[in-house]
Amino acid sequence: MSTQPLTLQELREYRLQLQTAADRVAEKVAELEAEALRPADGPVRNPDHQPAHDADLATRTAEDRAAVAILGTERAMQGEIAAALARTEAGAFGRCDRCGRGISRARLDAVPYARLCIHCANEPE
Repeated sequence: MSTQPLTLQELREYRLQLQTAADRVAEKVAELEAEALRPADGPVRNPDHQPAHDADLATRTAEDRAAVAILGTERAMQGEIAAALARTEAGAFGRCDRCGRGISRARLDAVPYARLCIHCANEPE
C-alpha cells in the first residue's frame, strides 16, 4: 500500500500536534519528577500531625514506585516526540524507518510520532 507524500499543510499540522504534545509531556515529566524525587525527610504525618501508620508508608512507597514508572514512560514518549520533530526538520517525517515507505495518515493521526508503517510495526523484530 503506497501513500502520497504529505503536503506542506499536513506537515505543519503534524508539527503543531507534535509540539503541543511535547509541551504537555514536558509539563507531566516536571510534575512526576517533583513527585517521584521529593525528599523523604522525616516521618510522614497525617493531617492530624500524628506519625504515619505503617500502611501509610507502604502506600507512599507504592505511589513513589508508580510515579517513577510513569516518569520513565513519559520520558520515553518525550524522546519519541523529539525524534519525530527532528524528522519533520530533516524531511523524513511520515516515512517508515524500516522499509522507507510512507506511513499512512490514519496511523500518523493516531500516533503522530510513529517511526514505522503499520506493516513494519506488526512484524516481529
